[in-house]
Amino acid sequence: MLIIISIFIFYEEIQRFINQTEISTTGMLVIATIGLIVNIVVACIMMRGGDNHDNLNMRAAFLHVIGDMLGSVAAILAALFIMFFGWGWLEPLASIVVALIILMGGFRVTKESIHVLMEGTPRNVNLDEVISLFKNTPGIVDIHDLHVWSITSGQNALSCHAVVKENITLQQCQKLLKKIEHDLLHLGIGHVTIQIENEDHSCDDSILCQIEVEPHHHHHHHH
Repeated sequence: MLIIISIFIFYEEIQRFINQTEISTTGMLVIATIGLIVNIVVACIMMRGGDNHDNLNMRAAFLHVIGDMLGSVAAILAALFIMFFGWGWLEPLASIVVALIILMGGFRVTKESIHVLMEGTPRNVNLDEVISLFKNTPGIVDIHDLHVWSITSGQNALSCHAVVKENITLQQCQKLLKKIEHDLLHLGIGHVTIQIENEDHSCDDSILCQIEVEPHHHHHHHH
């Protein structure tokens, strides 16, 4: 919606460049000033939340407020310049500049949203650190079919197959899993699914197992 609105503003303001109309500068100045005050208050309230960086929804909303704020500032400056210097062309120019800023921000948010929807590896997760964590955990021999993705912005998930040493007990496996879950939490991963296997693990004739035992078995499949 931010992108669509920005493109619409571009179109409208270019038309106004071509066919300039008389502007009510007093009304424009009053409304823009009220809008600026309201948006400053809203922006301050949102900044207190502290989760704008991680939550895409909050970032998009915050971007919308900042865009409105810049629009109000641009409208105030344009109204003053039109009142004192008669520069009517300044108002559509200011709108185009603000629309460009909103368009760039909207594109970034959209790009990150698509990355989440396509289950790409989260940018705040270092896969090398995740692999090292598993490899350096006593009792784990190897891992494969590793997949890290975002359920939604700020909530990362992991699934993998972990090969453990022989003769490890169920209680030891539970302790191992708890330790890994705790350590992964510090790496920004809160939802963990791990399939435990021993070195003699063998598959049946199902299609899934046939896929797993292809030449890349026991390699790290990073998504």
